[in-house]
Amino acid sequence: MFRKMSGRMSRKLFYLFLLTLTCSAVAQNTAAPQAPPKKRLRISVALEGGSAYGLAHIGVLRWFDEHHVPVDYVAGTSMGGLVGGFYATGMSPADLNQLVANADWDQIVSGATEYQDLSFRRKEDQRALPNSIVLGLRNGVALPAGLNAGHPISLMIDQQTLPYHGLKSFNDLPTPFRCVATDLVTGKPRVFHDGPLEEALRATMSIPGLFTPVRDNEKLYVDGGLVNNLPSDVVRDMGADIVIAVHLETAPVTAKDLKSIFDVLGQTARIITAESEVRGLAQADAVVSVKLAEFTALDFKSFARISAKGYDAAQSRQALLQRFAITDDAEWAEYLRQREARRRTTVGLPQFVKVEGVGPEAARVLEAALKPLAGKPIDPATLATYLTRLTGTGRYEAADYRMTQIDGQEGIVVRVHEKEYAPPMIQPAFQVDGGESSNVNFTLGARLSFMDLPATVPNGAPIFRLEIPMLSQASSTSRSRVPAGGS
Repeated sequence: MFRKMSGRMSRKLFYLFLLTLTCSAVAQNTAAPQAPPKKRLRISVALEGGSAYGLAHIGVLRWFDEHHVPVDYVAGTSMGGLVGGFYATGMSPADLNQLVANADWDQIVSGATEYQDLSFRRKEDQRALPNSIVLGLRNGVALPAGLNAGHPISLMIDQQTLPYHGLKSFNDLPTPFRCVATDLVTGKPRVFHDGPLEEALRATMSIPGLFTPVRDNEKLYVDGGLVNNLPSDVVRDMGADIVIAVHLETAPVTAKDLKSIFDVLGQTARIITAESEVRGLAQADAVVSVKLAEFTALDFKSFARISAKGYDAAQSRQALLQRFAITDDAEWAEYLRQREARRRTTVGLPQFVKVEGVGPEAARVLEAALKPLAGKPIDPATLATYLTRLTGTGRYEAADYRMTQIDGQEGIVVRVHEKEYAPPMIQPAFQVDGGESSNVNFTLGARLSFMDLPATVPNGAPIFRLEIPMLSQASSTSRSRVPAGGS
């Protein structure tokens, strides 16, 4: 009997032990639920403006890529906007270095049309009066709104942004992007987040006085450095958790350095931008300062060394920046895959060419000249050559292009920018003959040019003759030919 009671008690103790284990497991599961995976911080980069100094951003971005620091958002101003915009389209730092190396920066900065691209009449002017001073007489004597109409840089921007026509938002780029310009009418910043990408990039780097402002109806846009040269606040508003600002440290200026009008204007611009740079630095979580005292704002030929300075500056901040890196190789590969998936690299065959910015008759003539481009893959070099020759007639200061879609068909839109101050125009000249020290002669002269003067056909009917270049890939000896001349 004792054994029976002992057996029943043992079974009860065994069942009680099992119940205790079950309750303990349930309690543990209830008290300590499995934690969700940790969400990665969103990293953003703000790129400061600064002409040739801004090429240092390429080196900083190269360091980020090599060390797996993601760039989830990017915003920039002026050259920072240009570099950031190209990077946002999916270009790698190596692609950017190649683009800068192949660019003719002397022509981009000067904006002058090369002699071989001038029309016959303008070549005559250049030979007779070898200077670039031209005064417009359309509304009284006037100078252009900028020393450089921005034609060469516009062609570079158009080529790189061509696949992104019809982009609804800059958030849809491989890297979401913003850039800042200054509304010259209101004096307020304009943050570009949508619209034509090429116009936004052209506007953000329009240095006042050097480049002609970008007109958008009643708006005039110039370099964003006047109001926000280091847009840390802009990139944080995009949704970033961490803002990394790239600051460009230039050489301090002394009174001895301010000798010419260009020196004074440059220093004035630096004073204006300094306040916004301080704000940008204060609003950033981390700063990469690139020391560029040995360079100048127009030192584009030193792009390789300037870019290397950016890389070295990022390397000097490795201890801080490495905290934002993606350490898991699979996660980094997924980040790259998502970025590449949003990249556009192809352009459809244009079925038509449409010209804007000129009157109906000039548009008809230009569209007829560009008609051979329809139905063929776009050759940016051929198109750029033709548009450059178009500026060589003296009537237009710049021309650019983009893809568009009308009635379900893709085509090219060429926008021609007529000079607001000319024609007519006057080109002054002077000559000093000091062959004899006792008899120095000064000769003053000028050439007055009109365009669209009435001509007469054999039946006596008046016509207006336009000077339009030919669309061809002929040698330079025939590049100045025009089908109809006269100015």
